[in-house]
Amino acid sequence: MKLTKYTHACVKLEKDGKVLLVDPGSFTEDAAFEGVDAILVTHEHPDHLDVDRVKGLDAPIWTNAGVAGQLTELGERVQVVADGDAFEAAGFAVRAYGKDHAIILPELGVPCQNVAYLIEDAVYHPGDSFTLPDRKVHTNLVPISGPWFALPPAVEFARAVDAQQTIGIHDALLSPIGQGMMKRFLDGQGGRPYQQLDAGTTVEVN
Repeated sequence: MKLTKYTHACVKLEKDGKVLLVDPGSFTEDAAFEGVDAILVTHEHPDHLDVDRVKGLDAPIWTNAGVAGQLTELGERVQVVADGDAFEAAGFAVRAYGKDHAIILPELGVPCQNVAYLIEDAVYHPGDSFTLPDRKVHTNLVPISGPWFALPPAVEFARAVDAQQTIGIHDALLSPIGQGMMKRFLDGQGGRPYQQLDAGTTVEVN
């Protein structure tokens, strides 16, 4: 399986001629939307969901009930999933985890629903959360910036997820200096190597 990182939180996975796109948001390059067979959306914030561009595709979408409520005109193209669900999207085996977006400010409470995805028991995308999967993964996508972000839970998340490698995502707010700082904190946590990928970079996931 191939994984291509795009700006911020979007990744594309390719396997057996099929393409799965996760969290195509307002920062995502147009190239990410080419040839997509299915889409996963973790939550409704525009940096993870570009509603207009997603509506312009002819691909089915799996997401939570909050996002589905914004896409009602797409009818059966949208499938609602929740914590504990297992399903297949364009030939990719997917498991859903969690229900809540991370807290931004305590007085605001939970801002919206958030569902994380484990794809092919290999790639874990938590969206805007540090929800843990219940099994080993090959590649853990670790958020490294954002208004809800804090370093200690990010480090604990990287340590707790039993992954062969971690890759930084949710990084559009960081300068190169900030990205380098996050690499220093996250590299080697739990004995796992860390990668910070430039947008458009493709890696193999075994």
